[in-house]
Amino acid sequence: MDKSSIFNPRISHTILLLSTCFLILFSCQQEKKGTNEGRTTQTLTISDGGIKTLTLEDGGNFEGLTALKLATIDDKEYITFYDYKTHSIYMYDYVTNDLFKKISMEKDGPNAVKNASKFFFQSIDSIFVDGSFGMYLINSKAEVFTKKSKGAKLHNGMPLVTSDSKFYRFHPDSRFKNGHIEMVISQMRGDNKNNEYAIFNFKKDSIIKEFVQSEEIINNFEEIQKVQEEANKRRESAYAINRFFASNKNHLYSSNSISDSLFLFKEGKLAKTIYAGVPTIAVANYSDYSTLQIIERYERGSRAFENPKQPPHYKSMLLSPDGRFIYRVLHHGTKPKLIEGEERPIPAPLGATLIVLNTETEALNYYDLPVGEIDLPLYFENSLFVSNDGIYFRVKDQQNEDQVQFRFFKVTK
Repeated sequence: MDKSSIFNPRISHTILLLSTCFLILFSCQQEKKGTNEGRTTQTLTISDGGIKTLTLEDGGNFEGLTALKLATIDDKEYITFYDYKTHSIYMYDYVTNDLFKKISMEKDGPNAVKNASKFFFQSIDSIFVDGSFGMYLINSKAEVFTKKSKGAKLHNGMPLVTSDSKFYRFHPDSRFKNGHIEMVISQMRGDNKNNEYAIFNFKKDSIIKEFVQSEEIINNFEEIQKVQEEANKRRESAYAINRFFASNKNHLYSSNSISDSLFLFKEGKLAKTIYAGVPTIAVANYSDYSTLQIIERYERGSRAFENPKQPPHYKSMLLSPDGRFIYRVLHHGTKPKLIEGEERPIPAPLGATLIVLNTETEALNYYDLPVGEIDLPLYFENSLFVSNDGIYFRVKDQQNEDQVQFRFFKVTK
């Protein structure tokens, strides 16, 4: 049966968290500077909204779409993404699902854009592209207005990479405001005093401010470093904790893949810690989480694959465009599943919970996701996006390669 014809709504259940002690028992992060322990409960309805389908043009690769996001341009909403195969940015009308525009970038010459892993629209003719070798400002014809190095040191026109190098990249809510762009920081070597967030001055091509220290959003950071060091001694990998950031004009939120907490920053300072977990599920400690990916080494190289047995962890944190709701996905973990003809067992999901937090009341609402029908890959960022209506997940194992399909879960008061 076609999945698009199945509409068996499962109405969300709202859990009233009655005890501060109960929150502390299950939170793996320290609660700082005023938690949401005294919030009132506000019930939302979360229901299955069916399938949204976008038809891809010839040459598009439904498996290779990245940077999924809902963009608002001239008061009209578009589903946008990048396809590495065609090296193009696509804009689909959010209401009609029709292709509005394809922005095809060049790989060589004066208008070359090297990769386009992240991007955002300031307007239809001001598109900021975060590439592998710099940042570009292009128009809807893919003409390059200017290129920036993102403050990197250059050698023969290429970024100079050292053990102390920092890499600055867009996050889902990066925007251009007053000549500045907010970006997240990745670095080769980390410690608890490293900063996770930066303000980039576009005109000067320089970072003017860094803040959000690692230890503010990751508990027991020194213990995490010890696990990583021990793994290095054994020539094994330790899967890095994913940091999540979301922002609007007034607030910056952060979290990570093994924290039940959200961290609210105002004017660069940690202002509040908010509980946003599932009380009945304890998320992984870092020692267990670090094994999510297994590196298999052999004489001439190595290869990576997912650990078939994974502990509970968070997959994402996204803010609705209007700033009313924060969405998190708690993956309950996996168990090994043997598939005939496969070399090794695959990870079979045990379950997943959608968590919706009302940013005004801090009330939590929960919904059990159909893990057999939506995509929950290890690298999750390219598999979902949010609107003011709810959240969209890529459909798992879709059969039609000429389309990209999303399962919609609608949120209403």
